[in-house]
Amino acid sequence: MQNAGCPQFVTSIKPLKVGFKWTEGPAWDPKANRWIFSDLMGETEYGITPAGTLTTLRSPAGYPNGHALLPGGNFVVAQHDRTLGTVNGDGTGYKVIASTYQGKKLNSPNDVAVSKSGAIYFTDPTFGLEGYGPVKAKPDLTFKGVYRIQDGKLELINDQLAIPNGVGLSPDGKTLYVSDTSDNAIYTINLAAYSGKPVPATKLFVFNQIKGGHISANASDGLRIDSKGNIWATGPGGIAVYTPGGKEICSMPFHDHVANLAPGGQNNKQILVTSADKVLLINLKNSF
Repeated sequence: MQNAGCPQFVTSIKPLKVGFKWTEGPAWDPKANRWIFSDLMGETEYGITPAGTLTTLRSPAGYPNGHALLPGGNFVVAQHDRTLGTVNGDGTGYKVIASTYQGKKLNSPNDVAVSKSGAIYFTDPTFGLEGYGPVKAKPDLTFKGVYRIQDGKLELINDQLAIPNGVGLSPDGKTLYVSDTSDNAIYTINLAAYSGKPVPATKLFVFNQIKGGHISANASDGLRIDSKGNIWATGPGGIAVYTPGGKEICSMPFHDHVANLAPGGQNNKQILVTSADKVLLINLKNSF
């Protein structure tokens, strides 16, 4: 068990399971009482309970990355095989819902968030074309976009971020938060400003290196927004919590790169953390 950090939120952090290639993209499955997550480079999708019971759901799985729960109980999953799709909680029935934009192949769908109404937001950097996918290739698109699928329609929300990565929604669904790995910053996008054309992103804060944590020049990655609107972001050295306005509240150092995190467990009082070759469990004082 490591030093937890953020004592106002966290009671403990402990390893849950080790031995993967590169863990990513967790999301809680309330029906199965477990998280679904990816071993990206292992091309496998897993389920894991808070007690550590591991189940293989899909393998090979198209280099899966981010997951998000859909209102009907299935999941949307972003894959480095250049597709975005839906999958059942048991890993069956993968169905592609997006693979091109205006006739050109997507780069590498990376992370995903779903609104209460079922709108799907996802980022599309080029990691899967750079060696973290089935084949290396040149992108068809000239930008790395942030997209929305609403009522079956694929819409380009933003096309100006250099490396859009993690994505999350404010509790009221009006603000989209996106991390940009190129500058370790978290940006906001005002969704009300979208009227059919890409809208600008506003830099909210830069993620600073966490003392005592893993050192990485560019590590801004996944993020989640809690019920109070606080931003739980991964970045250089671990996880830090910020106010909705971008002021740092506290931080938690980790020895390896932290890719992503997702709340879940009984009463939503736990967080699964995906970090390099392992997954860890954060126990919280209060519901996320």
